[in-house]
Amino acid sequence: MSANRFLDEGPSYQDQFSEDENEDVVHAIELSLQEYKGKEIYIGDMEFPQNDEVEELAQALEESTLSSTDLSTSTEGRGLKWWKIFKEFNPSVHTSKGSSWWRKSSKLCNNPICDVCEEQISSAWFRCTYWGQTFCKKHTTDGTPYCCTCSRFKIADIKYITLSDGRKLCPDCRYTAVMDPEDCKPLLDEVHRFFKGLNMKIRYYIPILLVDEEELIRIHKKSILGSTIYEKFELDTVTYVSRSTQRGENVEVVKEVEQLPPGRKVKAVLLLYGFPKLALGSTLAHELMHAWMRVQGYRRLNLNIAEGLSQVMAHKWLEWQSFTGDEYMKGSSEKTQFLRNLKEFMKDGIEKRYSEAYGHGFREAKWAVERYGLRYTLEHIARTGKLPE
Repeated sequence: MSANRFLDEGPSYQDQFSEDENEDVVHAIELSLQEYKGKEIYIGDMEFPQNDEVEELAQALEESTLSSTDLSTSTEGRGLKWWKIFKEFNPSVHTSKGSSWWRKSSKLCNNPICDVCEEQISSAWFRCTYWGQTFCKKHTTDGTPYCCTCSRFKIADIKYITLSDGRKLCPDCRYTAVMDPEDCKPLLDEVHRFFKGLNMKIRYYIPILLVDEEELIRIHKKSILGSTIYEKFELDTVTYVSRSTQRGENVEVVKEVEQLPPGRKVKAVLLLYGFPKLALGSTLAHELMHAWMRVQGYRRLNLNIAEGLSQVMAHKWLEWQSFTGDEYMKGSSEKTQFLRNLKEFMKDGIEKRYSEAYGHGFREAKWAVERYGLRYTLEHIARTGKLPE
């Protein structure tokens, strides 16, 4: 999942998407370019305030002719979307110089200030409306590091971690990143409890293996977040990450070879290591839904139904995190607040995908589950091979 779902205009600044992700990006770009073609967009850069000034600034923004009238006219009311999301989910952002994700221009101007190079932007630029980052177009191709999870560009002196396969992690995402099998065991137990709570207890033994991006590309010929290996999949061994060690700003891994059990309905579930618990748990919930359906005898399902239902489970997992009392989600610290923001960011990414199976399929399946309930929806699919109407 990436911040391209929230870009006001321009191409994605990630270059390692799956084919479906690329379809999402192209479609989003086309819509954005059509929407804003021929329109002048103004953004006044702002420095976000300390806690006691948040509401005052919000009121000032609403009353300002620049932010309320001109922006609503030039961008059809979307110019402040990033602010409204930020204000709702992150009321106590840290704003000390050098570590803030936000910058303030010295004077009002027709061009924003780039958060990455801190220079006034005079040519094409992009804005991630969810996280509020504004940046020069050049940073999408000049090698500027960006986080593989939240997609924020590296700014100032913030140190990003480089994983063994070249992906980057920001410090916030690194906080709960699942780096080796020992980290994965508690997460697996939690996802199993999640399924059990939905009366879908998984009694079938399924190996869960953490792998790097190189292994997933070797197996699937493309970069993906996870994979369920079925019995008919011609794969006998998987090279997995057995241990990781961080040395400075780099992560080194030890790999081992796992012999997959033959003749089983589901041989294994593969997960891309190094993502935060929220992201990896969502991916695991998606893949275990595929595994559950295969073990229960669901066959020849339409791709929209199979992927749509799995996306529903990924989405439900993220919603479930608000009610489990997870220690990472408690409290009011900046790290905790970021995790809440990340959860909403990921949910929104699932909800707004454009691809046929993962986007349209998800929305159709979610509609059916919300109207008829998960159990009835699954029973109806088992009988008819279709979603209830």
